Amino acid sequence: MKKMLMIIFAAGIMLTGCTQTGLVHDKSYLRAVYIGKNNEMTLVFFSDDEIIETQGKDIDSAVELAEIKTGKPIVTGFTELIILGECNGAEVLEYMLNDWKVSPSCIVIEGQQSDGLLRKHYPELITGAVHEAEKQGMIKKCTIVAVLSEMLNKC
Repeated sequence: MKKMLMIIFAAGIMLTGCTQTGLVHDKSYLRAVYIGKNNEMTLVFFSDDEIIETQGKDIDSAVELAEIKTGKPIVTGFTELIILGECNGAEVLEYMLNDWKVSPSCIVIEGQQSDGLLRKHYPELITGAVHEAEKQGMIKKCTIVAVLSEMLNKC
């Protein structure tokens, strides 16, 4: 009887499982994003060369549309670069920190009129140039925390 219960228990454990495997290739990991007016977004991912453009009534709906285009859920916690266009920068950055859970070391570039910078250069080239310019004292610290702090202090 005990053997039968153990077999049933073991079979139950083996037959229950998740529908999602949780594998890295089952998700799109966001590397860089441009956010412009009216929630226009351009997204670049770690694994794909493809650039996704999307727009929604808010950031969440724009991301949902991008997920449909990629066919995968988008993971935002590893985002390295945010480029701000014509948008409420402080509101967007607060959202990125609180909802997207981006790293406090995420680089932010402000005042871009279009997603041209992201389209012309690889995100790692942009972040590398920003890090070097910071090291050489040519620009102020450009992390999301530093930029957001400066924006909020201006208010």
